[in-house]
Amino acid sequence: MSQHESAGKQAAKCPFGHSSTPAVGLADTLKEQTKAAHAMAERHPIQSRMVKGESSREQYTAYLGQLLPVWKAIDAGLWVKAASDPRVASMVKPYHANAGRVAADLAFLGAKPGDVLPATQGFVDMVKSASNGVGIVGAWYVLEGSTNGGRYIAKALSRGLGITGPEGLTSFDPHGEQQRERWQAWRASLDAQTWTEAERAEIVNAATGTFEAIYELMEGMDAAAASSAT
Repeated sequence: MSQHESAGKQAAKCPFGHSSTPAVGLADTLKEQTKAAHAMAERHPIQSRMVKGESSREQYTAYLGQLLPVWKAIDAGLWVKAASDPRVASMVKPYHANAGRVAADLAFLGAKPGDVLPATQGFVDMVKSASNGVGIVGAWYVLEGSTNGGRYIAKALSRGLGITGPEGLTSFDPHGEQQRERWQAWRASLDAQTWTEAERAEIVNAATGTFEAIYELMEGMDAAAASSAT
């Protein structure tokens, strides 16, 4: 799961798209305090193959299939939290919902989601638990921020798999040319809110846990692939 807002070549190396900026505000605190978990997730072989455009169509759609329930949980958690917390409500925009894009990409590619792996279910359960507090913002930080580096992964997948796009790639590149503008607006909105120290810690912990959950999801995919090959 380099900091999210970078739109340069450095972000192409990182599926989660983080860039380096001075540590000011919660957005940069998140970047600094999730570095280790972030690095572990971005170095996973599944991510490396996608960044290089070396994933097979089957591997790509399998990944989308596991992301679908995660994004459903993120989207649902955000709308529920926004109804009771004006800070979150001020941050959420209609274009942030991404589960529908993941489902549309799968449908375009003629694929159906596979069985939800145990690691994926654990990820979903974590997101649902985070939705009981402000931790959902930390999980959202990781998933929404991943769309910055996702723009470059989409281009690599397009070349490697012969997918012209944008159909089939929208879950990785949901905002198109508005990516940087929307991410900067998200960061500014996050930093504009008043969070207690306890809430800040909760958000950071959830973000770290989300990077770790992404790694475990990919480990689960590799284990499932190895098992089916024997």
